[in-house]
Amino acid sequence: MNPPNREVDARLPLALLRAMQRQDTPPELMPDEHPRSFFPHRLGLSDVVAEQIRRFRRSARLRRRVGEAQVEALLELIARRSDADAVFSAAGRELAGLHFSGPAGIFRRLTKRLPQPLRRRAALRTLRTAHGAYLIAADKHLVKTAPLEIRATDPVTARIGEYGAACKLYGSLAASLLELSGLGQTTVSHTECQRRGDERCVWRVEGDSGGR
Repeated sequence: MNPPNREVDARLPLALLRAMQRQDTPPELMPDEHPRSFFPHRLGLSDVVAEQIRRFRRSARLRRRVGEAQVEALLELIARRSDADAVFSAAGRELAGLHFSGPAGIFRRLTKRLPQPLRRRAALRTLRTAHGAYLIAADKHLVKTAPLEIRATDPVTARIGEYGAACKLYGSLAASLLELSGLGQTTVSHTECQRRGDERCVWRVEGDSGGR
């Protein structure tokens, strides 16, 4: 029996493509210079990627979802790059920024003004909401609070790249979400990965002062 054709929030592929585009854009270019003219072989600067970004941005604005297979193919494409770690980390930050945009994002940003215990509670809710929306193909996921961890069973990222390199996406997403929620900078370590033979994938938050 074929697996069900699951669908994913369109902001996930949008963040992956935007991260790849920014990674391939040299910082020294002038604002009026088109990077494609100078670096025609960089995939992130191609017309194809630009069109895909426009398509997924439109889908995200209309709250449409996209097929899991499209995202998996994109993850595999990035995993083959020599700078895959940097792109996945950047994509996590991009995705957190998208999660804090729009009407719902305005409310999430307001939680930074809450007292610390309430702020931490709101941050945990944001972690659960975001990873529930973007943790593709995972059979189940859980946010533990002591210590603060995100756990997932069979995420698609654990099947892609060497040593689960794509899993860096979710560690970066968690760290960025916590920072945007007002909990300051934290370090998120991928302490267990099914790609490395562990039972599940676990991302542990270090520097979680609210959990002590």
